[in-house]
Parts: sequence; C-alpha cells; structure tokens
Amino acid sequence: MRNTKELNAFRKFAVAYVVALYVLPQYFGVPNPVFDLTAVRITIIALLLLIITDYKRSHDFMDVILKEKVGLLLIPYIVVLVYTMVLRADVNAFLNPFVEFLELYLLIYLIKDTFGVDGMIRLIMACIYVLIFLGFVEIVMGTSPFSYLETIDGIYTGRFVRGGHYRIMSCASHSLGYGLMLVTMLPFCGYDLETKEYNVFRRPILLILMMVNVFQTGSRSTLGVSFAEIALMFILSDRKYLKANVIYLLTGLVAFGMALVVGFKTAFGNYVMLQITSLIDSLFNTTYSVAYGADLLQLRQSKAYRDLLKEIYHVDWVNPLLGLGRKRAFRSLVNGRVVKSIDNFYIAEFVRYAYPGMFAYIFFLAGMGISMVRDFFRTRSGITRLALIGGIMYCLNIKVVDSLQTFKYLYVLIALYICEEKTPFVPAVSEDHSKYIKKEKSYFARYK
Repeated sequence: MRNTKELNAFRKFAVAYVVALYVLPQYFGVPNPVFDLTAVRITIIALLLLIITDYKRSHDFMDVILKEKVGLLLIPYIVVLVYTMVLRADVNAFLNPFVEFLELYLLIYLIKDTFGVDGMIRLIMACIYVLIFLGFVEIVMGTSPFSYLETIDGIYTGRFVRGGHYRIMSCASHSLGYGLMLVTMLPFCGYDLETKEYNVFRRPILLILMMVNVFQTGSRSTLGVSFAEIALMFILSDRKYLKANVIYLLTGLVAFGMALVVGFKTAFGNYVMLQITSLIDSLFNTTYSVAYGADLLQLRQSKAYRDLLKEIYHVDWVNPLLGLGRKRAFRSLVNGRVVKSIDNFYIAEFVRYAYPGMFAYIFFLAGMGISMVRDFFRTRSGITRLALIGGIMYCLNIKVVDSLQTFKYLYVLIALYICEEKTPFVPAVSEDHSKYIKKEKSYFARYK
C-alpha cells in the first residue's frame, strides 16, 4: 500500500504537469543545445520517473498504452513517422509528434489514476480562469505578461500588431496559437459538473470574457470558428434549456448590437467592426473592412496567399510518398513565389510527411470524431458533447492555420472523452402513463 505522503507527492507533480500544459509558455524552462527542457517536458520526465520506479504505476501505465483503442488509430501515422525519420535522417520527424502522443497517454493515465474526470475538469477550469484574467492584463499592458518568463531563446516571437491594434497571445508563441487554445477551451463553459448536463449558457460571464479574448487575438479564423462553435454548443445543449437559451441568445444579440450602435465611433466600436467585417471579407471576398481601417492591399495579398498554398500539392520538390520531415525551416518557391510559412496544418503535414502522413493523421482525427458522434447518440453525455464540439472546431480551425504546438489541448479533450463512463442513455418514463399505452398510441398513429 502506498503511504499518503507518496500519493500526495505524485498528485502534486500531476497538478504541476496540467498547469504547465495550460499556463506556462513553451519558452519557459531550461535551455539545452540538444533538447530544450521546457516546463512541460520537465514535468513529463518527473512523472515518468515516478511511474517507472513504481511497479503498480508502471503496470497501469503500460495497460493504458496497450489497451486503449486510440492506439489502433495511431498505428498508420506512427509507421509514417518512423520511416520518415529513417529516410530523412530527421529525429524530430518522429520525436515531436511522439512527445505529443506521450502527453495524451499521460493525460489518460492521470485522469484514471489520480484526478478522475470531474477532478481534471475542475483543474482545467481553474487554468482557464487564470488565462482569461491574464488575457485582460495583456490587453492593458500591450505585451504578454508571460514574456517575462522567457528563458529559452528562439521561441518567443515578440509583440504582434495589425492595423495599429495589439494582438494578445497569452502563453502561446503566436496570437493564432492562443486562438487555437481558446477554441478548445470554449466548450468547457457549457458543461455542468453537478448535473452532468450541457448548456451553452451555463457560465455566461466566462463565455463573454472568453469571446473578448477571441476578439483581442485579432485572428479572423478564430473569430469565425468561435461563432460557429457557440452555435454548435447552442444546438447540442440539453433540450430542456432551449426556450431559455433562445431568449438569452436574442437578448445578447440585441445588447451587442446596441453597444455597437452607441460605441460605433469609438476606438472600441471601430475595432469590433473591423474584426467582424474582416471575417466577412475573408469568407465572401468583399472589402467592407476597408471602411474601418483595413488595408485593401493586405486583404488581396492574404487571399492570393491562400490560393497559392493550394498549389503546394502540385510542386515537384515534395515527393508524394516521402515528405521533407521537420529538420529545416520552411522556405520554398511555389509557382515562382517565395513561401516562408504554411498557414494550413493539412498542407503543412503534406510537406512534412507527404500524402501517407497527411491521410494517416486525418484517419486518426476522423476515427476519433466518428467514435464521439456514435457515443453522443448512445449516451447523450455532456463530456462527449464538450469533446466533440471542441474537437470538430479545432480541426476546422487548423485548416487555415498550422497547429503551432497546440495539439496537446485537443488531446485533453480526447483524454476526457476516453476516460468518461459511457453509460447508455435511458429516456425518462413518466409514472402517470404506461409505456404500453404509449406504444399503442404510436402504433395507431401510423394509420390516422
């Protein structure tokens, strides 16, 4: 039997791991010429040492690795990682995704062994509140408060400004990365820990504060995906909240519209309109945002860049069966134009691992998505809804940005889904009516 002191020590390291995962930036840690020891990696190493040196823990952790069915979905992708590493002599081609998968399995193990699903959600909610609060601090400061934690050179990318407006980035290395984090965190606003139900307006204040952070990232893709995400949260909320939610939604839209009308000529109103019209311009190829200070030339260049990225599938410097790996920074010619970065994860994955790698990872994502949809209809679980909403919207968002080392937040959702109890949904039967009478009414109804 483990003593209380040992259990408490392991739990503290587990909490430190989750906090480091969410709150501490990737550029905080111990620099190393071979393999930088970020805060997350340090906690991973500490947890693995505690697991390996304990027989029961090591046995339970191996059970997680060997018995969880998610591993079957990952096998094709891991095969691609291995042969790319060997043929391209690129250790990072295997190591970077491997560390992310290790994070996934550690999360599954910690939920099963230490936190439980509810305990993990409470810890994540605490981290979300901290990040949202610091997002407002960053808005006031005009620079990331996390930048003072920079101990590893070459990761922190500095301040981002577009159209004279500072774009918050929180603990991520880019505003777009923080946007991806917010997309995975938004669905937590709707889950009720006490009733296990799902309701989009369960935490309305937090939802509003998170949307303010979304606007302040200055990311059109994050803004559009977040609007769609709230709509999906609304649709998948428990039906008994429908009438109240319709009233809340209409009231919120009217209040938001009135606030824009009142503050139309203020800096705040102009910024909000700039973000909304920029999103509309991106979707429908219009130029409404120019009236609020957007650069017309920049809009056209952005559209041309998106069109150019699609041509990467046809370039001759990528072997369709063997990608380039990860050992060098991307900079290549596409149709005679220099492309320095790829703002589309799926295209970037094609460059790194060619068609086999891209399709193998899509197979993993699709497999998890199908499993979640099946279990949603079977269990009506609030946690499955949370994971499904966040997972779908994250996968949609990375169609216009790269993952920016944020897959760990998607894996948090997957780990919660895997660990929840999947109890089949049983509809409540009223005591005032016989179930046989109900069946009889349904039978005769077919002939009316």
